[in-house]
Amino acid sequence: MYGPQQPSVQYLPPVVVSQYVNQWVTTSIPNYGEVTAYITDYNRRTGMVSMFIYRAPSYRPQYIQVHNSDLVGIAPYYGPIPPRPGRPPRPRPPYYPGGGYPGGGYPGGGFWPWIFGQAFGSSQQRY
Repeated sequence: MYGPQQPSVQYLPPVVVSQYVNQWVTTSIPNYGEVTAYITDYNRRTGMVSMFIYRAPSYRPQYIQVHNSDLVGIAPYYGPIPPRPGRPPRPRPPYYPGGGYPGGGYPGGGFWPWIFGQAFGSSQQRY
């Protein structure tokens, strides 16, 4: 009468995904597995999530777009930014209201200057 229980997959509501735009997260995506990602955009009309994913062991950035229903679980990521192999995660510094994170503001760095250098030619290192 009541066969074996099958695990159910709970889809993330769109409002949850939209809260993580411009943030680092960990999530699981079919065909990619567990990933660390930076969510760059979420289109509420189509449900598409744009992100850079970083997968072990190389942690090289890969830009993908997936539907929000493909994300299985989502949580903030507090490790090194960008993720790098061989380094243990470090705690995120405290957030200061009105001031952001110490050392994380402009000028001098952050995700966008780093990704700009990766995409448009930093003479230091190429992947």
